[in-house]
Amino acid sequence: MQIADSLCVVSGASSGIGRATAVELSRRGARVVLAARSGERLEALAAQIRSSSGQAWAFPADLSKPAEVEALAKAVLEAHGVPHALIHSAGAGAWRFVEETSYEEFAELMDTPYFTTVFLTRAFLPAMLGENRGFILSVCSPASRQVWPGAAGYIAARWALAGFTEALRADLYGTNLKVCAFFPGKISDSEYFTRNPDTEHRIPRVGRVLPEITSHQAAQGIVRALETEPRTVFVPWQLRAFDLFARLFPAVAEYLAWSSGAKRNIDHAV
Repeated sequence: MQIADSLCVVSGASSGIGRATAVELSRRGARVVLAARSGERLEALAAQIRSSSGQAWAFPADLSKPAEVEALAKAVLEAHGVPHALIHSAGAGAWRFVEETSYEEFAELMDTPYFTTVFLTRAFLPAMLGENRGFILSVCSPASRQVWPGAAGYIAARWALAGFTEALRADLYGTNLKVCAFFPGKISDSEYFTRNPDTEHRIPRVGRVLPEITSHQAAQGIVRALETEPRTVFVPWQLRAFDLFARLFPAVAEYLAWSSGAKRNIDHAV
């Protein structure tokens, strides 16, 4: 798709990959709708983009609540028209073993990113189908391709997101709407690891050999995906190589993830 003058809805736009993607899209001439819970952060980002002659509008909403998503979609459609692209980049949740995770936390992990992506897609899809054009990109996790110990709820939610993305592509077969699963490596400047300091220690050692990327590099990859409309994107390229290795040698990849990953605290488990 052509980026210039397109209308792009970016979820999770208040920080991380979503924020960097909104900035990069506006720099390329896109009109950007910013969606996330934090209205203050969204307004600040929209003002920053407009100060650089870009076009951006803040639409704060809890995207895990259908009523708020429907209200957001209605307001966007009335004020700006049908989006050319949906970029789903909202994500949250700590890495924990099953017995460390509360029932409430399991539900919250599914809210973001899975239900936020499902609900936002559902809200805009009829209008996009009516135009018979559009691009839908989900920022997925390598955890949905190769699992590791100590992050069961987080990984399950990412598998749900990846599954929805693939199922959505099947749903839209025969239309002019395209779907992409975007897999970034570890983001070096992500607030996620600041908010969840214990999580970084649970990254399997084998995964630490992969180069880290910045939010800006991830955003550049997302914008390239919008321009070229592939089915799947990995950034950095070494992540794709590791993914291929895991597909060819699943038992070896599984052993490496387990042997170099987090170990259960037996005293805590008992």
